[in-house]
Amino acid sequence: MNTTSYRHSLTQLFTRHLMHASMPGLMPAGPATSRAEAPGRMPAVLVERLLRQEEKRGVNALNRLGQGLPIATFNAPQPAAHRAATYSYPIHIERASIDALPASAGVYIFRGANDMPLYVGRSVNLRSRVLAHLHNHEEEMLVRQTRRIEFRRTAGELGASLLEQSLVRDLQPLHNKKPRQKRCLFTLRLSLDGRPQVAQVAERDFSRAENLFGIFASERAAQEALQKLVEQHELCSVATGLEESAGEGMACFGRQIRRCRGCCTGEESPELHQQRLMQALEDLRILPWPYQGPMGVIEEVDGWRQVHVIDHWRYLGSLDEEHQQLRARPAASMKGFDLDSYKLLIKPFLLQQLDLHALPGLKLPALA
Repeated sequence: MNTTSYRHSLTQLFTRHLMHASMPGLMPAGPATSRAEAPGRMPAVLVERLLRQEEKRGVNALNRLGQGLPIATFNAPQPAAHRAATYSYPIHIERASIDALPASAGVYIFRGANDMPLYVGRSVNLRSRVLAHLHNHEEEMLVRQTRRIEFRRTAGELGASLLEQSLVRDLQPLHNKKPRQKRCLFTLRLSLDGRPQVAQVAERDFSRAENLFGIFASERAAQEALQKLVEQHELCSVATGLEESAGEGMACFGRQIRRCRGCCTGEESPELHQQRLMQALEDLRILPWPYQGPMGVIEEVDGWRQVHVIDHWRYLGSLDEEHQQLRARPAASMKGFDLDSYKLLIKPFLLQQLDLHALPGLKLPALA
């Protein structure tokens, strides 16, 4: 039933009737029977006309109640349960793969012809999220290309996030944003005299080297980050190497506009300035992997336990009662520093929110 057009037709009929009753001179003269009726009552012919319209539009309230469905109102949207009950699933998508979706956390994969990976996503409620995709008209192309939907359940949101990122990197789905290929990475590293300098570092060193601050895609981005740090913490641009000194005791540009506490002019001691510099850099510090080998992060839900295996901040896969060995992964996905995994893990690690356990004797996955 098109409630919008139905509502408009009723509005027009009622408006026409009321205007005729209250201002007969403004309305065209109708049949004598209509003019003779009391102005406060609706003519019987109009009631019959409305009932016939309902029949033509296929509205049958008794049948809807008998089927356990709510009667539609003109303004209220249909309930989600009603939409799900009356929704026509795309016939080209394997229906069993939709029905099998659980209302729990995990990752889903839209597969196309020849099982081509089209899209990888995650959710704390897989069924609800996938149905939202199917209902979304803006994703018509993705739905039209899909032949079946695969899912992998996880014990929590962290596992779903780690698995999603690894699958996007491994499968390179057609509709996901492609991971940026980094030729090299830059960081801030302290020189021998304690000054922060932009340095290019091999990706593998980010999880091992000490005293690295920040990860940047370009030298310019690292330089801009250092400049912003100096401004925010009222540091000296001469003492941090951003500006050459004009002479001993001469004020840097920041001091001239009162954004430096005077290390360049001797008003602040070099020791105090260095201490403030290290405090400012601490938020950017890259923490080296503090263990000798891989560690397991435990997640558990409803008695089901998963172990997410992490080594040098890289997610290697998950283990549970059914999967006692890690899946093989493409060699290209295992190269360099895994910045995505690091970002997901470092905050809960520093807050001691990760349930970490050693994994002695664990066999690492082969490279596909």
